[in-house]
Amino acid sequence: MKKNQKFLAVLLILAMCLSMFTACGGNKAKETSNNSEPTVEATTPTEEATPTATEEPAMDLGGMEIVIGDWWSSADPAAPTTAQEEATQAYREEIQAKYNFTIKQVAVAEWGTMQETFTTSTMAEDPAAQVFILAPDWVAQPLANGLVYDLATLENLDFTESKWNPSVLKTLTYGDSVYGMAAGKPEPKLGVYWNKRLFEEAGLDPNLPYDLQASGEWTWSKFEELCKSLTIDSNNDGTIDSYAMASFSSDLFKGAITSNDARYIDKDDSGMFINGSKDPKFLEALQWAVSLIQKNYEMPAPADSNWDWFISAFHDAKVAMQFGEVYKTGTWADMEDDWGFVLCPKGPKANGYEVYFNDNVAVIPSSYDKETAEKIAFAYNLWTNPTPGYEDDSESWKDGYYTRFRDERAVDETLTMMYDSATINTDYASFVYGLDLGTIIWDTYALGSTPAEKIEQVADSWQALIDDANKK
Repeated sequence: MKKNQKFLAVLLILAMCLSMFTACGGNKAKETSNNSEPTVEATTPTEEATPTATEEPAMDLGGMEIVIGDWWSSADPAAPTTAQEEATQAYREEIQAKYNFTIKQVAVAEWGTMQETFTTSTMAEDPAAQVFILAPDWVAQPLANGLVYDLATLENLDFTESKWNPSVLKTLTYGDSVYGMAAGKPEPKLGVYWNKRLFEEAGLDPNLPYDLQASGEWTWSKFEELCKSLTIDSNNDGTIDSYAMASFSSDLFKGAITSNDARYIDKDDSGMFINGSKDPKFLEALQWAVSLIQKNYEMPAPADSNWDWFISAFHDAKVAMQFGEVYKTGTWADMEDDWGFVLCPKGPKANGYEVYFNDNVAVIPSSYDKETAEKIAFAYNLWTNPTPGYEDDSESWKDGYYTRFRDERAVDETLTMMYDSATINTDYASFVYGLDLGTIIWDTYALGSTPAEKIEQVADSWQALIDDANKK
């Protein structure tokens, strides 16, 4: 009897537990169903029901078509010729498929009409491109007219990333706003070319400028010593038969100013534009450049010559040296004589070799709403990323330059110094709308006015333009 009572007690406990379990299950069903009489479907575990880690869905740009507009790119780009170019093409095809957009870089205007195309199409709220590539001189006017999007407000651009050109960011930053960008290495700019044969004929080592540059002795005074040796009256008749140099006046003055740590337009500590021509270092630089002309080291323009006479003067070995930019390598490609290329010689006020960069600027038209601008920024950011697998290839930039110069030292030493050890001299003249550097350059180069006289003559008009630029 006792055993039966004990057995009944156990059954009663089990029944109570089962009742509680059923009640709990019923409450759960009520919480998860909108029906008054909830039912729970029985499911048989399957392979598909097993939880798995899934990739976060990619951003979908909805088939958006994006044009990066410039004035030189063909509608039919050339096929890749290197492994890196093939990898870049594959990467760009991948991102377009993954994020559902198309993007291409193509000419939307000619060089002479590009600024007008940007301005008129943006004002009409129908931009000819989603991203425009503009020469730096073309940015000031549309910026003053509010036609350029403030990139600092876009979450899809991070300008702390190392891929962005710091020189462009610096020049296009106004307070907390950023109006232009450029990715990749800056384009190397101004230096001094020399004819190696003419150096040898003057009794000079044809690689002397390289050696002086490497030792840190490439200075204004050394440059003048070379000018003296290279300005030759071969028959002593009082007429110079071979001049040391001939340069575009703008390049000569720019080289002198940059190399002495001066600039046409500077910024103060508060970010406001100031007249750099009032700096004593600027005056010293112009006076030095003018002294080269006065000493007859600079070849005078031949009678009835075109404005670009100095190009053929160096090409045809009538002069031994020329201040010029790197793009001139194409002009010298068929020269019979070999030539070299070094940085501009150091001025007395410079701490070391100085170089300026003046790169093209990528801008987004201000006519887009923020949602659209964010999509454009997202795509352009991906487009400008380093090619996967080549992120750490720090020397690949040299490949395209070796074929353009006559010797490797121009690339391995001069261009490398431009990037690695030279001081970047940032001049803001391009961003003061209406400023004409020719008001100082032309008359001074022609010896019509002294540098001090010309600086004083333009002071008031320049200041008015600077004041307008500072109102932004």
